[in-house]
Amino acid sequence: MVFFDTTNRKPDYVLLAITGALVSIGLVMVYSASFVEAFTYRDTQFYYLMRQLAGATIGTAGLLVAQRIDYRVWRRYSVHMMALALALLLLVLALPESMTSVNGSRSWIRFGGGFFSMQPSEFAKLAVIIYFADWLSRRSKQLGNVTYGLIPFAVMLGIVCGLIMLEPDLGTTVVFAIIAGAIYFAAGANLLHLGAALSVAGLAFWGFVSLTGKIARIEAFMDPWKYYSSSGYQPIHALYALGSGGLFGEGLGQARQKFQWLPQAHTDAIFAIIGEELGLIGTLLIVTAFLLIAYRGYRIAGHSRDPFAALTAVGITTWLAFQALFNIAVITSLVPFTGLTLPFISYGSSSLIMCMIGAGILLNISRHITTRQTEESSDVPIFRRSPALAFFNARSFWRGHGWPRLSRSGGRRRDTRAK
Repeated sequence: MVFFDTTNRKPDYVLLAITGALVSIGLVMVYSASFVEAFTYRDTQFYYLMRQLAGATIGTAGLLVAQRIDYRVWRRYSVHMMALALALLLLVLALPESMTSVNGSRSWIRFGGGFFSMQPSEFAKLAVIIYFADWLSRRSKQLGNVTYGLIPFAVMLGIVCGLIMLEPDLGTTVVFAIIAGAIYFAAGANLLHLGAALSVAGLAFWGFVSLTGKIARIEAFMDPWKYYSSSGYQPIHALYALGSGGLFGEGLGQARQKFQWLPQAHTDAIFAIIGEELGLIGTLLIVTAFLLIAYRGYRIAGHSRDPFAALTAVGITTWLAFQALFNIAVITSLVPFTGLTLPFISYGSSSLIMCMIGAGILLNISRHITTRQTEESSDVPIFRRSPALAFFNARSFWRGHGWPRLSRSGGRRRDTRAK
């Protein structure tokens, strides 16, 4: 197997352009949202910008390399990536809190007084996607069997989510569950099994929230003013920022909430600063960009001929799109506040680098999708002869067992008999 891709097909330039635009907007907004805190605590207003710029540089290199590496190479190292991810997640819990704890969550590995830092859960997202895409694409006929399909899948996902919940990082746990669930669904899971698993996961999640005292965030979500001095403070000031922006915003750099009012203005809450400075128009452009990423990503998955490529594309697209929409829902108080970043935009080199590498893999998969000419010349519908997703075809949406939402080897014979 060759390491670098030798195909002459071009990647999805629309997806590449959107990614580049979001990263550029992110650099501008990170500086705008962070220069007050940087000058106050770091003695230079460019502290966070320079670190984000370093992450963007590494991420750009990672994206360019990833979009040149044949996507099938990742499959060869799926088990290695998962093992490394689990080791890093365990290491976070084993190291002293002085090296791992930020804002009460042990989710970082830091050296040199914070000069070098990484968040293992960001790497684990990509590792989980590659591992489950490989595992599920090899076991298509066993997905309808609880013993050989659902239980092994749930055990592996439970180990990963359990380690992350011990940090604790409940928002990231939800993202992992949604990513894995989307891959499992696209692979052809029985919807009854999937629904039962989600119900059990929901009960486990609520129990953990209650035991760890994180229920205060849910109470603050229900009535933030009652908890203004504690859990309700950040949601309220995020809404202040969004509301004061109006239609066109206060102007770039003119936000007031970043002057020590809104906590984490350049990380978790950067979307609120975008709303205050660029207004409703700016926030709608950001939302549209992520909806386009979702459309292009699922389109790539639906036109991929390789089940592994399709499931990988589903996982990466769900990761980028869902995490973005979840972050936006948090800022607009549609869901309780969590510590999730806005992909490509929020400050955080680990998140930025891994998101760009994920986009690079998606771009490489786009170089292998079936062309329109191939689709039109074939007598077999695209959703039967290639790993297309169920929601591209209403008739196959509710089927279960054995690649109903991806390709099936018997599809051509059934279509021939129908004629």
